[in-house]
Amino acid sequence: MQTDTKPWYKQLWPWILIMLPVFAFARGGWAFYIMMQNQPEMVVDDYYREGRTINNRLEKYREAALRNLEAHVLVIGNRAVVRFAENAVLGETLHLDFHHTTLGAQDFDVVAERSGELLYVATLPHTPRGRFRLVVSDDSREWRLRVTLDVPAEQEVKLGY
Repeated sequence: MQTDTKPWYKQLWPWILIMLPVFAFARGGWAFYIMMQNQPEMVVDDYYREGRTINNRLEKYREAALRNLEAHVLVIGNRAVVRFAENAVLGETLHLDFHHTTLGAQDFDVVAERSGELLYVATLPHTPRGRFRLVVSDDSREWRLRVTLDVPAEQEVKLGY
């Protein structure tokens, strides 16, 4: 019977067994690197302070309901058109705040200017894509209307309280 007299480092099986944990370690390092490059955003840092401001926000939506404001929004390309159902006492401009549901880097806000009696038109900095929460308010921020919309949209979406 002949025995193998090669040293262990010249054998194939020890290197295969060593490569399994080395590969797993390298793969874990790569996953850690990707995780550090794409860190999730902190949505709310101070929950107590955020909870106190919720009532202030709700009052703004109640104010819009008391004023009986009813509006629709349509986003086409890099333009947003807000159409009111009736002529309430509105200013010359509106604020449109677009908040992406998952990517904070895509949030933006614009000012819409009056274009006729019931229409407001805003030019967006880019053509948005995806799901956004849109908040429409007046200059003094006394009232707010909101909607969650998928952009690009094919039809108008009603703003709510």
